[in-house]
Amino acid sequence: MTWAFYQRDAGVPLAYKHLVIKAGQVWPEFRNLTDSQQYHTVRRLCQRNKFAIRRITHTSQTDPNEMVLEAQNWLAIMRPIVSAPDVQQKFILNMDQTPMFLSMCPHSSLNLQGERTVNGRRTTDSGSRFTVTCTVSANGDKLKPFLIFKGERSGRIATREFPTNPYREQVVLCCQKKAWQDGVNMEDYVDKILVPYLQEKANGVPCLLLMDDFSAHWTDDVKERLEEIGITPYKIPPGCTYLVQPLDVGICKPFKDQVRSKWWQWMMDQGADRSTFVSASRELGTKWVSESWEAITEVTIRNAWRKTGLSYFPEEE
Repeated sequence: MTWAFYQRDAGVPLAYKHLVIKAGQVWPEFRNLTDSQQYHTVRRLCQRNKFAIRRITHTSQTDPNEMVLEAQNWLAIMRPIVSAPDVQQKFILNMDQTPMFLSMCPHSSLNLQGERTVNGRRTTDSGSRFTVTCTVSANGDKLKPFLIFKGERSGRIATREFPTNPYREQVVLCCQKKAWQDGVNMEDYVDKILVPYLQEKANGVPCLLLMDDFSAHWTDDVKERLEEIGITPYKIPPGCTYLVQPLDVGICKPFKDQVRSKWWQWMMDQGADRSTFVSASRELGTKWVSESWEAITEVTIRNAWRKTGLSYFPEEE
């Protein structure tokens, strides 16, 4: 606990797992306990010392009932479109990007109860964040992840590091100055992810792409390129993605949980003191993403399109 108090005084965020790691260093026999025994032992220790998880809260700015109504109106428009006789579920797609981190410092921390300020220090590695663009189809297919790391498009990382990445066949890698999706990378995404997938599509079969209203998705160049390859884009209403965007409904969370689990395992191998400040390598991050995406099942993807009460295919329920 002295170590934990010192870490908090220095502004380092702590989770129960940090204390589990430290306990295993101080007392090697502690590692022989089960995960549940380790967790509950540390938790009881924290409770006795009035050390508790302090969480960040978010307040919705929009009436949830209004969002549900907006989502229902959207589905009333989309259901006849996705159920048309010439539309195949394999070519009804949803894409979105989600941030990932090579250093996943928690947003909450163990801290003494009653303190009004809960400080948290982050990693000093400004390049620890990267973006993963995910794509799934209504029949349960998943397309290659599209990873965007911080760097120049034609810089050292893109030209020297990426060609030697052992996981480059399972994902597509690129760079952007802020590691985010922009119009240029969006065009690369279309050419390197969507075009190869459409090779399986017969002539005359429509392809639908559902996206949120992020500006990079809707530049004139992107819309023109989508039209050229026969894809019709549909804009999901703002604020409704958690209700009607399949990736948000039931895919991104288990995917990111898998990645975080791999990061925790890696962090435990590093030791509690050092791992708080050290980011994993891009190669390791790519490995985690590839393996975690592969673990997402067809059933999980199909269910995300068929959320109870807000399904794109209510006739299948």
